Amino acid sequence: MHGIIESLSPENGHIDWKWVGSVFVFDVVLTIAAAGMIIAH
Repeated sequence: MHGIIESLSPENGHIDWKWVGSVFVFDVVLTIAAAGMIIAH
């Protein structure tokens, strides 16, 4: 957990936006898929 906080801290100066974006897209796709399954039921 401490390593995650350190990697997100501004003094580190580097955030891997490609990784952040891929996680965000994955989360959105998962949410849409779950909503679709609930609606289809």
